[in-house]
Amino acid sequence: MGKIRQGILGPVSGKIGQIVGASWKGIDYIRAYVVPGNPNTVAQQAERALFANIVGLAHAALGPVLQVYWDPFLRKISGWSHFIGVSRGLVTVVDDFSAVQITQGTLEGDIISDCVYGTPTVDFLWSGTIHGNGSAGDAACAFVYDRVNKVGFFDASQIRSATACAVTVGAGRVAANMDGWLFFADSPTSPTKVSFSDYSVVS
Repeated sequence: MGKIRQGILGPVSGKIGQIVGASWKGIDYIRAYVVPGNPNTVAQQAERALFANIVGLAHAALGPVLQVYWDPFLRKISGWSHFIGVSRGLVTVVDDFSAVQITQGTLEGDIISDCVYGTPTVDFLWSGTIHGNGSAGDAACAFVYDRVNKVGFFDASQIRSATACAVTVGAGRVAANMDGWLFFADSPTSPTKVSFSDYSVVS
């Protein structure tokens, strides 16, 4: 049963007649009541598979990437929600994350020249050349995602001028099951500027 907690002009909670009231991130709203349906069509199954894969990536990236390099730049939406929304518009094939941006921003980025699994690390190389607003001391941040085991690995211990970093992922992984992203930030823990990420398959 629905409740009107503060009089007729106050927020509505629950179902009243053919409307439903609720609150999302402190914003009260009402909408028409719709009877849930689940025809489970082929198109729906495909959409669910794509969405589940994006959510798996988001779970793996949440602590090391989304909360640190997305949340500070957003208002009224979490990095988690924004990342999933943006990524769903980019992913069209299950397990193909090549179009996904792990980060987005205004800082100068770089292109991955090599991304190799050399047990127990995935080794990244880049040029280190600066053409714009990048700095030699920017944190070089690398993220590796194991699609099969749905786990992520992160390293931000190197700087842009190092032109190389290694992300420890452990032994026994399969390179073909892993994706790698490289991005830069003006601080590894409290960034005010972040670059767009560059993607590479792990070889």
